[in-house]
Amino acid sequence: MARGAELPQDPDRRDGAFRRALRAGILGVTLLFVVAALAISSALVVYTAWRHDLSHGLFALLFAVLSAQIAMNWFLWRDDDE
Repeated sequence: MARGAELPQDPDRRDGAFRRALRAGILGVTLLFVVAALAISSALVVYTAWRHDLSHGLFALLFAVLSAQIAMNWFLWRDDDE
């Protein structure tokens, strides 16, 4: 193709590609936070059970349950627009 004969880019197509890339980036960052919360909450439950620390163990179990619920909601959110 000649230098001046480039095909015009459709603005809607570029905007759609940008939105998909932005969504993928946001999903990736939130996935990192979800995985970190699951790992930390699981380790906290194991640690408090190993130490037989009942008062902190209840907090650890609550944190683990909430982290699991966040993980399930993340998968629902990911599939929402697809």
